[in-house]
Parts: sequence; C-alpha cells; structure tokens
Amino acid sequence: MQERPPDGLSVRITEVTRPNACVLALLGSTGAWNVTVLEQAFRDAGATGRPLVVDLSGLDFGDEVLLGFLLHAYTTPRGLVLLGPVTGSFARRLYRTGVDELFKTQQTLALALAQLPE
Repeated sequence: MQERPPDGLSVRITEVTRPNACVLALLGSTGAWNVTVLEQAFRDAGATGRPLVVDLSGLDFGDEVLLGFLLHAYTTPRGLVLLGPVTGSFARRLYRTGVDELFKTQQTLALALAQLPE
C-alpha cells in the first residue's frame, strides 16, 4: 500500500489477491495543483497489470483531468470498476459528459471486485 499526502488529495493504492485487482482510492480533490500526483497514481496502478477499482467514495471534487484518466483506464483490456457513491460535482460531470452509463459503479468493494473480469 502506498500513501501520498499531496495538496488536497490523498492517494492509496492497494493490491488485492482474491480476486486479482488493484484498488486506487482517491480522497479529497483533484485539480491542476495535483495533476502530476494523479497521473503517477494511475501509472502506478496500471503498472500492477491488475484490473482496476477506483474508489471515489472519498472524493470531494473531481476535475476533467480525473475524468480523462478514468476514460483512459476504461479503454484498457484489464477492466475498470468505480467504487462509490460518486456524489456532488463529479457525479454531475459524469452525467453532463454522457459517460455516467459507461462506467460500472458499485457501492461496496465486494461488489466492485465481483464486476471485474476474471
């Protein structure tokens, strides 16, 4: 597990073995001030080669850069599931951009892990 306390964003990466997955938890807010940390977090999570669960339940604000990283992760063959609830401005951003139906979003980690490809 890795913890990084950048400006306004805490990132935790956890590898789960059963099922094989990587959980990327984002707590706080994303923005121009911490885009490099967010980029590194998605790079580190992708380097595991495991299907990805992105936990947004602690997200206060997510910007368009986060949306871009999620869309990129969605296009990878390893799989992506969001862990929610996704609330506030980021839920509106997903809805306004028309991608809210694109992502699988689950309310518990167990359900999110069950949605990942084998």
